[in-house]
Amino acid sequence: MSLVEVVKPDKTKPARLLRKPETNELILEYTGVDGNVYRVPVAIAFLPQEFGDLAAQLGLADLFEKLRVAIVDSTIAVPTDLQYIYKDSLLLFSGTVTASGNTADIDVSRFTTLRIGLNVTAVSGTNPTLDVYVEGKYEAVDIYVPLLSKTGVTATGFYELGQVDNLAFRLIRVRWVVGGTSPSFTISVVAQAKV
Repeated sequence: MSLVEVVKPDKTKPARLLRKPETNELILEYTGVDGNVYRVPVAIAFLPQEFGDLAAQLGLADLFEKLRVAIVDSTIAVPTDLQYIYKDSLLLFSGTVTASGNTADIDVSRFTTLRIGLNVTAVSGTNPTLDVYVEGKYEAVDIYVPLLSKTGVTATGFYELGQVDNLAFRLIRVRWVVGGTSPSFTISVVAQAKV
């Protein structure tokens, strides 16, 4: 059943928001500039004035000013919100650490899920150890709490810290604690993020 139809005034290259009756999943169906028809799963989540962002992501930005939105066969009310699943890769920290420390606050407010990894490319010193923490910030009281950690790292390699779903914090930071005699670790802390 068609919920929203987006068409150019000349009615070519339509884009429609469809609902699969068996799953209630919303699908954006549009015709690309190459003439192929594409179907993209979507969820309800952003305002109509932001529809231009979605049009840009779909390669329809040049057509956006010529588009009109109409409610078709529907009981839904305007405004109609659309969101696509957006994924990103983030570098939270990269460098050589020889003493305990932390990053500045990192704004992750646009994401709901983070999967964090630690890449250690060089280690030196006598009995060096590294603990890495990803912490969320309670901004009202300026207090950090642990979200994920990897402790007892002594060798090069890639280590997964884990995943945070339903992220409730706008700001996070990476904190590290090093031990041993003259320890040195060259590290990168990375994240795969999802809206």
